[in-house]
Amino acid sequence: MKVREIVDSIITETGVILDPLKTVDQIIIGDPDTEVTKIVTSFMATVDVILEAVRLGANFIITHEPTWFNGRDQKEWLINDPVYIKKKQLIEENHLVIWRFHDYMHAVSDDMIYHGFDQDMGWSNYKERKEILKEEKNPLVKAQLCYQIPEMKLKDLVMKIKDSLDVKCARVIGDQEGTCRRIGVMVGGGSLGLGDEKNTMELMRRENLDTVICGDITEWTLSAYIRDASMLGFNQSMIIIGHERSEESGMKHLVGWLQNILPSQTVIFVDAKEPFIIC
Repeated sequence: MKVREIVDSIITETGVILDPLKTVDQIIIGDPDTEVTKIVTSFMATVDVILEAVRLGANFIITHEPTWFNGRDQKEWLINDPVYIKKKQLIEENHLVIWRFHDYMHAVSDDMIYHGFDQDMGWSNYKERKEILKEEKNPLVKAQLCYQIPEMKLKDLVMKIKDSLDVKCARVIGDQEGTCRRIGVMVGGGSLGLGDEKNTMELMRRENLDTVICGDITEWTLSAYIRDASMLGFNQSMIIIGHERSEESGMKHLVGWLQNILPSQTVIFVDAKEPFIIC
């Protein structure tokens, strides 16, 4: 199959209709008429992922996040940048095609990134489903990001997350002996508020959450709120695992979904891994 045929099959299978001129889900680089050898899925097409794809004999990378270091993969500003030039050369010399699969993944009724997170955490049965009023304006409330899990101490929840999601660099706010039961999970950039930084704290208050698991964070918003809450004696805590670790599970479990709709294709997950090391 050609790249364009595979992309069309994937989009059709999602059942989602998006404006092709507005979505970031585009072929980022490469010829859409390329015959696909193998497919690699990953959170992001880092140089490590690209080299591994080449080693595996794959020529089509499906990435969730940008290749060119900005949200819409704009590259005009990079034309004379040596990092861009060398990375582009690496991709072109190996005749790779990179397609971004982001908006469609989040737009399906059962968010495909959260589906992977739930699978790895074993939390599929703990997610709350509520009827949401049409006039609800907070996108975090509408997204239904809350879980009711068996009660455990914060320190034990941190260990479970580290083991289940292979997290090495978790940052934590709150009493290690505090209890965690009502959990809010805001993967990726969702923990920045999706347009309004106040949405995160409103979600925590309205859903009576004691713990939030976050991807990205701004240190004067939700983390400051939870830090103050904890110091004032409230049983509230935060576990920050970063954008990559919070969403990579979705790309791992995407493999099975793709193989069901593309049975003739070889699909391999390549972990982009945490961008930071512990020093």
